[in-house]
Amino acid sequence: MERHSIKAELRTETGKGVARKIRREDLIPGVVYGRGNDPRSIKIDPLDIEKLLHSNAIFDLTFVGEDGEAATVIIKDFQKDVIKGNLLHVDFQFISMDEKITVSVPLHLEGDALGVRDGGVLQQLIREIEIEALPTEIPEEITLDISELGMGESLAVADLDLPDIDLVTDSEEVIVTIVAPTEMVVEEEEEEDEDFLEPEVIGEEEEEADAEAEAEPEE
Repeated sequence: MERHSIKAELRTETGKGVARKIRREDLIPGVVYGRGNDPRSIKIDPLDIEKLLHSNAIFDLTFVGEDGEAATVIIKDFQKDVIKGNLLHVDFQFISMDEKITVSVPLHLEGDALGVRDGGVLQQLIREIEIEALPTEIPEEITLDISELGMGESLAVADLDLPDIDLVTDSEEVIVTIVAPTEMVVEEEEEEDEDFLEPEVIGEEEEEADAEAEAEPEE
């Protein structure tokens, strides 16, 4: 698993107004919590973490202003602007390298399924699973070979090969299945009457809906 060094500045003020002020400084607010530690409010450069949001990367986080005190953390959650896609807030979790943690890991399907070659349609029902493992044993992704999967067959979480990893997701949950293609019945369009006249539009009133302002994340 990747490991990165980043810095965060501790802050004492919280609230929506403070969060907006932090973002105007091209930083984002965040919090670090877990393992019995008191939560710490921070602000951090989003460029340090933006490309690692979905990676389960391990961070050596140095708290600026506390004599260089450092902690090992992972990203537990984050919020983005639904319209612009900007990172708004991040939650870090304290971890220990010798204690197992629970994380979600993406699934990668490998191979060309027999059922698809026979005309079937592949349906992937889940795209990640929850596991429990030591930080150093967390895989970037879990691969599932679907080459031998035939028409009408499926593979479940129990079919994954997970050495040294404890499964949290229900083992009976189906990951992928091959189904027969749905037959589309196309109805013939009725011929339009040559004498059909399109009704005249007398008037139309347009109403503008007020767009709901997106709620700023609470600190």
